[in-house]
Amino acid sequence: MTLALIFVGFILMAFNTSFGCRLRRKATGGLIGDRLTQMLAMIALFALGYLAVGVLVFGRRGVSSMLTLSGILLAGAEFVTLVLTLVRDVLSPLD
Repeated sequence: MTLALIFVGFILMAFNTSFGCRLRRKATGGLIGDRLTQMLAMIALFALGYLAVGVLVFGRRGVSSMLTLSGILLAGAEFVTLVLTLVRDVLSPLD
């Protein structure tokens, strides 16, 4: 169960990374472009964190603390999706 949650979260973070890249291409420089670049770097680090947790959990028996951690990480990935959607909606009238 823990690995399944981590896998779903990593897939969601991979989607978020590509979504962030598409948003970054729309914002051409300036303060918004700089902030989107920083946010994209944080999203990529978050996705790499998913890989690290997946490697650490792989092959271990199910521990409730790791299940809790994977649930929290999945909720974080969903939050990132919501933030990127909000940024997209804010940037769309500016085009």
